[in-house]
Amino acid sequence: MTFVAEIPSGSQESEGTKSCQENQNGIQKSTKMMHSYKKLAIFCSVGAVAIIIGITTGSCWSIIYDWFLRKELTLSPTSKSFQIWEQTPIPMYLRIHMFNWTNYKEFYNKNGIKPHFVELGPYVFREVDYKVNKIWNSNGTVTFQRRRVWHFEESMSNGSLDDQITNINAVAASVAYTVRYQKKIVRDIVNGIMISLGERLVVTKSVRELIFDGYDDKVLRIARKMKATTIPYDKFGWFFARNGSDSYDGTFNMLTGVNNFLGLGMIKEWNYSNQSKYYQGECGIVKGSNGDLWPPLPDNKTVSIFIPDMCTNVDLELEGTTVFQGLTGNRYISRESMLDNGTYVKSRECYCKDIDCLPSGVMNISQCKFNAPAFVSLPHFYLADSSYRDAISGMNPSKEKHETYLTVEPITGIPMEVKAQLQLNILVQPDDAMSLFRNIPTTYIPILWFDQDTQLTSEYSSLVKMILILSTTGYVTFFGIAAIGLFVSLIGLFIYIREKRRNEDNQGLLARDNNRLEQTGG
Repeated sequence: MTFVAEIPSGSQESEGTKSCQENQNGIQKSTKMMHSYKKLAIFCSVGAVAIIIGITTGSCWSIIYDWFLRKELTLSPTSKSFQIWEQTPIPMYLRIHMFNWTNYKEFYNKNGIKPHFVELGPYVFREVDYKVNKIWNSNGTVTFQRRRVWHFEESMSNGSLDDQITNINAVAASVAYTVRYQKKIVRDIVNGIMISLGERLVVTKSVRELIFDGYDDKVLRIARKMKATTIPYDKFGWFFARNGSDSYDGTFNMLTGVNNFLGLGMIKEWNYSNQSKYYQGECGIVKGSNGDLWPPLPDNKTVSIFIPDMCTNVDLELEGTTVFQGLTGNRYISRESMLDNGTYVKSRECYCKDIDCLPSGVMNISQCKFNAPAFVSLPHFYLADSSYRDAISGMNPSKEKHETYLTVEPITGIPMEVKAQLQLNILVQPDDAMSLFRNIPTTYIPILWFDQDTQLTSEYSSLVKMILILSTTGYVTFFGIAAIGLFVSLIGLFIYIREKRRNEDNQGLLARDNNRLEQTGG
């Protein structure tokens, strides 16, 4: 007899169902885990990229920022600084104050009478400064000339260009100064010529003639023929032949900052020499900026400005910091040492010309100005030895009105405020052979003073602010990106762990359910 074991059909179905469910659960588990892995991979990849970019860029931001500054501030035909330097983009004004001599007759005819002067003006001119005839050199310098153009602004002026001004006869004074050490017979001949031509101690001319237009002078024409003066023009005017001239200020060679960023804007040569022929030793060294382009000046105690009208440089000293249009800048001002001749700064003794050595505060620029008796000071002899003011009347020096200053943003070197002021004076001396000057005392006659000022506009100050903000914004931005990357990675990890736990919990529930089914026979 054959026995056949019978398997209950319900048991077969239960085992099959269980196997099928286990397979499905395994597939679902694998699918969910794959999704979790993908999410984790995506989040971690994005986070890792953000972390790497953020930390790397943030750590190198100072290098990147320095590169950006150098690129935009180094002078080249494509840099931002070139656009500002090549042609003055912001309003700039030249204000000329003329001195009118009111008692010249009493001064000439009576001993002990001080010359009295009344200031007229200012006569205001809008200035546009062009850099022309540029040559870019392979040694990191640029050679160029300056063309300055002035336009009279009557609405801003206190007076007309037709105002009449009386002051010293500069041509006669220049001729007398030129021949002052010649033999008496030579000076007698020169004196006879001036008398025959009716020369006087003073001249009365319009402002326009005295400044830009110039005026004819017979003594000047004869003096040029006799080589008794080196003045190269057939007319005389304090700024004659200067308006619109390319060559008047000379030829400059300046560092562009390509090879030496901290030398940006510094003049290396003037008229193809690094030494001014008008001064000896250290005083003749060509140095300083033209005043419109500077390197970063974070801790400079002094700055030098080269002034072609003086054929040398002047130094301004740090006063402190000041705020202008929301920007903090270093403020440099004129002090007693600016026009010193060794009284305050021993190294400036080279400006003291032997027998022509002067009390401090006035500089002899006669050799620089065609050997005319030209001397410069600050307006109203501000910061100069009191002897200059004591010899005349009408001077009222004031720090607020007559101080020269420069405010520079120290990180970028961009000038925020510039106010340059100088006074031109003519020396008259007694000379027994020259009848015009026989009985007069040695006096420095003030002719005019000018102030040249410009201020950074709100548009450019906003640009400077943006450049400065980039310094800290870069760190915050890129380390912020790294922080976001870390946060994204943590979110991915959190999601992965949460889903993994859910899958494990689900598997536990399914296992318990299957056990119950087995125990109840399913």
